[in-house]
Amino acid sequence: MGRILLASRPREQAIALIEKSDLTPRTSFSVTDPAEILGCVDQAREDGLAIFDQEVEAGLHSIAVPLIGKRGRTVAALNTGMAATAAGVDTLADTFLPKRLHVQAGLRRVL
Repeated sequence: MGRILLASRPREQAIALIEKSDLTPRTSFSVTDPAEILGCVDQAREDGLAIFDQEVEAGLHSIAVPLIGKRGRTVAALNTGMAATAAGVDTLADTFLPKRLHVQAGLRRVL
């Protein structure tokens, strides 16, 4: 979710926030290099989603999308996590993105 929220900020603000953050790894899969994190944020900005492969918790995949308000600004993020055994990380977008986008569109009317 953090990458989605960072992606909604101007790039300079995202860089400043990353530089101030505690980048202690949570798992052996955690991305901790600021430049690599920024690359992930840039990719999330471009794709409109972020996929995580066991970075926060071992055995957990997740996908996040921005929740955009009526004024066109990101106000929150919607994240769904699942056991890493439930689906391969390469299939997360195909499997879970359509329903996330449906919820995103529905919430846009009330945010």
